[in-house]
Amino acid sequence: MKLRDDHKLVIRKFEDKFPLPATDDEARIWTHFLCEQLAYSFPGEGWGHKSASPTRPHSADCIAIKTPFIGWDVVVAAGSAAAALDLGGESIDLTGQTFEPVTPVNWIGDTPPPDPLPPPTDLEARVAQLELKVAALESAARQASIVWGKI
Repeated sequence: MKLRDDHKLVIRKFEDKFPLPATDDEARIWTHFLCEQLAYSFPGEGWGHKSASPTRPHSADCIAIKTPFIGWDVVVAAGSAAAALDLGGESIDLTGQTFEPVTPVNWIGDTPPPDPLPPPTDLEARVAQLELKVAALESAARQASIVWGKI
């Protein structure tokens, strides 16, 4: 699976505001902050960071989602002077590695996404059905009164 265009747009905005760093430690921090931005920009999609194992440091170049646990290597030569974004790659299966949840942070200062509408409750669905039935009964009553009025 490839990154969607809206994901790529956020990543490019992030890189415009925070250029790619030239050391491994800074690249890990940069990637962690990018994961926080993605979690903010796309709530509910399960964005986070990954590590090869619980005892290894965060990745310097890979962003991830939890379900399914997949990621994208978005930086070529991360942590070097030659670092560059690569947003065209396929996702990679991260099974066996460690997912690291992140706190959503609006690092690029985008307008907050709108809150999703709550799903209708069972009660709301039942009321809607009753309203349809009442409207049908009213229509039938009008038709019956017209017929009775002519007799």
